Amino acid sequence: MNLSFIKKWFSKKSEKQDHKEKHDEKQSDTSSNESAQPANENYHAVIGRMSAFFAHEIRNPLTSIIGFAEFMEQHPAIKADPNIAHYTSIIREEALKMELLIQELLSLSKSHLDHDNLSIIDVKQSVNKIITIYTMKADKQNITFQTHIEEDVYITGNSSRFERMIINLINNAIEAIQEEGTIEIRIVKEHKHVYISIIDSGPGIDPDQLEQIFYPFYTTKDEGTGIGLPICKTIVETLNGTMDITNHPTKGVHVKMKIPYSEHATRNN
Repeated sequence: MNLSFIKKWFSKKSEKQDHKEKHDEKQSDTSSNESAQPANENYHAVIGRMSAFFAHEIRNPLTSIIGFAEFMEQHPAIKADPNIAHYTSIIREEALKMELLIQELLSLSKSHLDHDNLSIIDVKQSVNKIITIYTMKADKQNITFQTHIEEDVYITGNSSRFERMIINLINNAIEAIQEEGTIEIRIVKEHKHVYISIIDSGPGIDPDQLEQIFYPFYTTKDEGTGIGLPICKTIVETLNGTMDITNHPTKGVHVKMKIPYSEHATRNN
């Protein structure tokens, strides 16, 4: 899918908002701490507008394309011609990929995620399940997982989205390592927060690129969409947590997350 139009639209919106923010800063006498809050609010506001744009302008006609493609696949005339049947199936499959991309873009909207069904998440159980899946894959046997995960670590959130976030971060680590290496996962509970740390043995990220990695559509990958990390960041923020990505002093990329611990689980045990 060509993302050049998307990037241009987002850039224009951001440039207008940045110009407005600079003007507002000149007129404002507030402290630096107070001025940081509108910038964060603007980040979510722009992402929310972008998500709404895709939802209304693309999703409806795309649903029609998928529906008619499925209808055509069942038509006797289409089934009678193997080539046309093959081309029709490609139309449906590619349209479904576009639909998945739109769902990911909707995930960039914090307000969209806030309405998800929440439950108590057993962090160790969820992460161990994901690691088991990766260790069973033949093409991932060159990756070694080193883990330190404390018992009885719980958070409140949407379990499927939390696991999806962890999978996304592990995929990024695997892509960074490329051949043979290790991924360290450390999860501990300190005071009233859960700290999740993921470190890979890859080459790290160029310092100039670190400032832009959470910016939607920014990517250094040839086939990347640039929305994976923004989605992860948004998911963490819906958990009232924070995410930070730096280069480890002696290894590759270091992803650090801080999420409030769920006191509910302790009471229920």
